Amino acid sequence: MDRKRNLSISIIVFLSLFGPKDSFCSLEKQSEREGSLRSPIYWKFSDAKSVKDTLKSKVAKWTAAELWSQSISQNLKLEGNAIVPEDNLLIENDAVSLGSIRSEAWDTLSKGVIIRKHLELPLQPSENAWISMLIYPLVPAEPMSGGKLVFVVNGNKPIVYELLHFWTSVPVPASYLKKGKNLIEVSVHNQNEKFRIPMALNSIIMSSTAAKASSTGNSERSKDNGKTWKYAGSKSDLAEYPLRLKLQDFGKKAWLQTPVINLAEDGVGNVMFLPVVLESAEMKIETRDSESSNWQAFIRSGDTHIPEAGGWTPWRKMENDSLIDGMNHRFVQLEYRIEPGSGNSKPKILGLNLKSQWRTASSPRNIFISEVKNYPLSRSSFDFVHENPALPELQEFRKQYKLDQVVEGSKTEWEKIKRLRAWTAGYWDWFLPNSEFEDLLSWNAAKILSGPAASGNMSKKGGNCLHYAIVFAQACQSFGIPARIVNTNYAIWGGHELVEVWSRDYQKWIMADPNFDSMFYNKKTGIPLNILELHDLFLETYYPGGEPVDRDKWSFEDRDRRANRIDPATLPIAMENGGHAFSGKINQDYTWWKVTSNKENPGYSGGYGFYNTAEVRWLPRSNWLSQISPLPVTHGRTHWGWDGYYAWTDDQTPETPEHRYFVRRASDMYGSLFTVDFAVFPVREGLLKISMATDSPGFKHYELIANGEKIIVSDSTYQWKLAPGLNNLEIRGIDALGNPGALSRLNVKYLPGVK
Repeated sequence: MDRKRNLSISIIVFLSLFGPKDSFCSLEKQSEREGSLRSPIYWKFSDAKSVKDTLKSKVAKWTAAELWSQSISQNLKLEGNAIVPEDNLLIENDAVSLGSIRSEAWDTLSKGVIIRKHLELPLQPSENAWISMLIYPLVPAEPMSGGKLVFVVNGNKPIVYELLHFWTSVPVPASYLKKGKNLIEVSVHNQNEKFRIPMALNSIIMSSTAAKASSTGNSERSKDNGKTWKYAGSKSDLAEYPLRLKLQDFGKKAWLQTPVINLAEDGVGNVMFLPVVLESAEMKIETRDSESSNWQAFIRSGDTHIPEAGGWTPWRKMENDSLIDGMNHRFVQLEYRIEPGSGNSKPKILGLNLKSQWRTASSPRNIFISEVKNYPLSRSSFDFVHENPALPELQEFRKQYKLDQVVEGSKTEWEKIKRLRAWTAGYWDWFLPNSEFEDLLSWNAAKILSGPAASGNMSKKGGNCLHYAIVFAQACQSFGIPARIVNTNYAIWGGHELVEVWSRDYQKWIMADPNFDSMFYNKKTGIPLNILELHDLFLETYYPGGEPVDRDKWSFEDRDRRANRIDPATLPIAMENGGHAFSGKINQDYTWWKVTSNKENPGYSGGYGFYNTAEVRWLPRSNWLSQISPLPVTHGRTHWGWDGYYAWTDDQTPETPEHRYFVRRASDMYGSLFTVDFAVFPVREGLLKISMATDSPGFKHYELIANGEKIIVSDSTYQWKLAPGLNNLEIRGIDALGNPGALSRLNVKYLPGVK
């Protein structure tokens, strides 16, 4: 039975921002042990110096929803009124090298053929499970045409499954599975049916990354109804079938970091923090758990407003029987780590409560803030590494293809972005590589544009939409414009590779399609949109009322039925088409991309990138030149089987069974770049310490203009000596190419004669 508990951390501390380090009072520990991490931790100071100022207090409470929106976390989700672990566990060993277009990377499943694979499960499944397999029908030639597969799991009763999508979602009773090695066998249901199966070749990952082979001979094939078996692939190149298991279990470690908590009063103007003496602080994380879960709490603290500004303590585990020294700072942060066990345990975080008391210490009464412009630093739950714009390979690409001439005369960065988009779109005619081509493993724009994609192929350069995205992204990066690749799709037949660029002019991420020289913008404001804004509009337009998206029903008929209800003229967005795309031919050959009226083509009324944003997946980094792996293989040629994407999910967009990492908060993907978050701390009469933090790809230094004097600061703090009267301070980050970020501003009036 679940038991409701409070993880209570009571800390009594003394702090003076003006006082020297040795002025802290000695600490005595008083703790009551209850044999559990959840019992209170109690600290106090002895012989504390009295402070005559009025005792002040703060009481704050975060519900689970509020804590979720303000925190960062991984492998957790908000469910009702609680934060709980994600219950999706992916078991696979093919994703790292799946995607080759070479003929030897494909197998056929037909009459008399059985394929099988062993998968190792780390736990005994307790709830639901699914087999996720990438497979393409040949006869019949399309999904949703009656083609069926037979799955046998550990010798249990066969499961007959109709193929509705290229990725299966085959329900498997949990009783069919076991901890340890499991065997899955697949065959055709009707003897006249035929399917193609892509295989993950060891040679692909080894040749592109020099990594150790991923296949261990877990996949086998029989062409005589199971009488004899051979390893998948060949003797010289073993392979793995894209057969995976998705379990509805809490088998992953999870963590949550709270927002930075200011234990005392708010800052003046939300930026200047006056010295205080903290009397006590009590933080309670309200939880509900069961016996099999393992909860751990960690704490760190600092005198600055955010850990990224430096000077914070390391994370320290909170134990009942030991005193954590050095945590007597104004700002604290908790990290809650959960290592759930198997079974039906479902630990929950229900909220966070705070009580603190402090007295104001000696504080300046002659400093007044008259104007503040600040950009609070946003933090993401996921790592994302941007390419350094000063990377020699990027600058050589910029020089080799004369990109400075392409953008010459641009008056704004936005105009520069659009010129680079047009240049990319017009550089070659789109083509879709097939097995006669070599695998397109390169993520280097210069190599993509440098020559033939395969011998005897009329020196074709470039490639499909992915290669437009890579070339455009690296063209932007060479000018210090961050860019990342997002893939999207709706309906089973295909999808698209798009780019999001960070615009300093609009201070946001924006979708750009370099294949068709296009993007979307809001009709009322004229502001361009990002991928997630388009996804939200897609749901509102085609799945109104909260209807969930079921990709096993992505038929052309369903697509057309939904599109026929919409008049494109009433949509709040419009498409900007630059008109420089070389790939005009694709509009004739692929109606999927064609923008027409409902009467001409009712299946695609939304335009490039809008109707296509049902499923959204971000590449987890953009430093493809300086870090060659891990990356998808021949990305965009098969149906996104790599397991490293950050896949979006929400109430209407279910988790995809073939993927591992899911994004549930827009803030995790849409934080701000090239802005400065600063705080001010009085040091002594007329002297302020400025603490700064920024998320600036290729960051070089801060540029400060203090009362008209330009100052270069390489670290995160600056001592600002005030002049009598009005003082002005401007702060911005500068990247390695000299590009400036947004200006933060502080105006302070200093009256030295006022006591």
